[in-house]
Amino acid sequence: MHAPLWREVLDHYFKDKQDLKFLELGTGNGLCANFLLDNYSCTVDTVDIEETRIVKEQENQYEVSTIKNLQPFIEAGRCTFNLMNTKQFLTANQDKQYDFIYIDASHDKDWVLYDAVTSFALLKTEGLLIFDDYGWGDCGIGINAFLECFDKHIQVIHKGWQVFIHKASDLV
Repeated sequence: MHAPLWREVLDHYFKDKQDLKFLELGTGNGLCANFLLDNYSCTVDTVDIEETRIVKEQENQYEVSTIKNLQPFIEAGRCTFNLMNTKQFLTANQDKQYDFIYIDASHDKDWVLYDAVTSFALLKTEGLLIFDDYGWGDCGIGINAFLECFDKHIQVIHKGWQVFIHKASDLV
């Protein structure tokens, strides 16, 4: 449902660019990573605490494997699935830099804020960051705290169920 807005905004920043580096915090079933990998010349580091999920639809139940959904991209060396929490990943990867970061892991306001602050240091100047679930529970509290604290370094592009920001400058 977010694909049309994503396509418009991401195309503005990344269309025809090569060797982009994307980070996804909260992989879910791998659908977002698949969208990014199908549409952009990028590699994706994706992070989640689960690799499989049980999905229930009416009376049916089935297992969805994130790794199976990402397998062609993993085999091609374009995607790395990291089975760990975001704190473990962000702590171990402070030397990386990303063109785009998508935050959709924890829905706890404190963890959302932690993921935002910590990953912001990994976002390149002129990079794009998207938060998901602005209206879910207390997510918006963590997102708003980040927006307020980093207002001199960001430009809010869109604020709805998802919040899109552009990193205008690094912290000094």
